[in-house]
Amino acid sequence: MLIVLALGVFFAVLATRVAARRSLQRFRDSGDAFRCRLRVRCHRSAIWPALGRRWSRPMWALWEDDVLLVRRGPVFARDIPLRTQSPVDGVHSLVFEAPRLCGRTPLGVVLRIWDGSLIEVAASTEDRMKVVGPYMAAAINDLPQAPVPRRRT
Repeated sequence: MLIVLALGVFFAVLATRVAARRSLQRFRDSGDAFRCRLRVRCHRSAIWPALGRRWSRPMWALWEDDVLLVRRGPVFARDIPLRTQSPVDGVHSLVFEAPRLCGRTPLGVVLRIWDGSLIEVAASTEDRMKVVGPYMAAAINDLPQAPVPRRRT
């Protein structure tokens, strides 16, 4: 009897894990998803009151127009839609503030949510264009300068 119970629990856990992995794979394949961490910069958001001032665990997110869909939860995952306005300061480096947060050289962008709260999104440098989404001009502000050709006189 104990063996049957143990096998039932094992198969239930296995089925839950397979379903969670497939759900995450569908989310990643649905668009330009990127791995990120989030935190609140000022007062708590009415949309996501559990998000605090410390960095969250790694999550997946993607843009759909001006809505950032954040995938939250490992097993019983749900998507949290964050309707945003333009970024506050553009893209900035988080190397000294949060080393090894999202790779060797993490970058962050502060987004204003429709309820007035500010949420900072951190991601790796490779995902620079995915993080800014529809706000393409924000990704350009701290790029290195191109070499200037010499003027011929």
